[in-house]
Amino acid sequence: MAKAKRQTQQQKVLRIGVVQDGKIVQERLIKAGEEVTVGESTKNLFVFPPTSLPKRFQLFQPKKGGGYILHFTDGMEGKISYKNAIVPLEQLKQRGDAVRKGTDFVLPLSEGNRGKVSVDGVTILFQFVPPPPEPMRAGAKMDFRPKLIEEDDPVFFGFLGLFTALATVLMIYVYNAEPVERVAIEEIPDRFTEIIMEPSDNDPPEVIEPEVDPDAEGEKIERDDAEAPDKVKPDVVDKKPQSEAEKQAAAEAAAEARRAKAQAEVANNPLLAAIIGTRGESGSEGKVQDLFGSDDFAGQDLDAALASVTGVDVATDAGLKAKEGAGGGPRTTAGIGDLKGGTTGEAGVGSGPATAVKGGVQLGQADAMLEEGDTASVQKVVRKYSGQVKYCYEAQLKNDPSLSGRVEVQFTVNKGRVASASVFGNSTGSDPLGKCIVGKVRKWKFPEEIQGDIVYPFVLSPSS
Repeated sequence: MAKAKRQTQQQKVLRIGVVQDGKIVQERLIKAGEEVTVGESTKNLFVFPPTSLPKRFQLFQPKKGGGYILHFTDGMEGKISYKNAIVPLEQLKQRGDAVRKGTDFVLPLSEGNRGKVSVDGVTILFQFVPPPPEPMRAGAKMDFRPKLIEEDDPVFFGFLGLFTALATVLMIYVYNAEPVERVAIEEIPDRFTEIIMEPSDNDPPEVIEPEVDPDAEGEKIERDDAEAPDKVKPDVVDKKPQSEAEKQAAAEAAAEARRAKAQAEVANNPLLAAIIGTRGESGSEGKVQDLFGSDDFAGQDLDAALASVTGVDVATDAGLKAKEGAGGGPRTTAGIGDLKGGTTGEAGVGSGPATAVKGGVQLGQADAMLEEGDTASVQKVVRKYSGQVKYCYEAQLKNDPSLSGRVEVQFTVNKGRVASASVFGNSTGSDPLGKCIVGKVRKWKFPEEIQGDIVYPFVLSPSS
């Protein structure tokens, strides 16, 4: 019983909207099992202006066990989303899906079908949607006013009485207890004070008086000045200030030591010797000695020390020494020819296309069955991405300059995203063109309120 009830709750209901002059004039949710009639009579569920239909026409007939059967005449037009495709009513009659019954055609519908039917300027849109939530039933009157005691709770009141009694006894005991008197430190026995009191570090040390020899009383001890050793304090040292000459000599000695250390480091490093060496006929060691010599660099700046450099030495890979002339001659100056690079190349400019291929794209009128949103928003988005359709068309024009025709693309939009897309019709005869346009449409983005099935035509023709 519960399972059957859940299945009934999950069944979708029929939603119908009537459109006139591009505006929705009526919209209603149909209860399960309710008949849908249209026409001029006021007894119909939807009242129409005068049309070719009878005054009372049964458009949707409920089926036993749930679902509906669509009735339509030869004078009606429309399209229905049937078996995962958008199929016109005329094609449903030709395929045999819709069966003639008297003067009408009948087509069984399922919860996945939706579509539109038009007659004399009046359009009926229908689809199956989840049922709205049932209204909340009025429950028993509740009193939410605060109360001290809502119900009797013996356990709660038992613990409350117990803790109240214990608290009362404790308060009485504390109130009647005699205060404890504090004991002065003088009243504590000595055996306890020696344990408790610790000696203080600030107490003065005990002074021990030396014992006096009674036999030495009154005697005078004399010391011979010759035997008394001279006492000289080690901290007192006769220091004489240094003179300016001594300071200058110490500074020169320190500078000479630093110069000798730097000269030794450079002499042991061939790379530094090659870099800082000046032009001359001597080896790298001589250069280093000249550069750090007292006559060449001491007391001068770097520009003055390198004033004798007149060119650039080219070092070889062996030992990073200066470049020598032919046959072991003197070192030569590096010229611009030593910087010569590798081989040269040539570049040319090819010829462009002989003629430019251009194509024109005309946007048709969208045939949309939308659950949400409007056709104007769809038209705006297609116009925005029309350049992609033109790109696909011009790419195929290069192979066939006479290519032209009409390409209809069918696509489904779900919350602004294209869920599926396919070629609905292609009079150009070019399958690559249709596949290219469908691939572009699958990437289009619509507003989130757009939801439904759309068939959009593109008219393609070459332009001069």
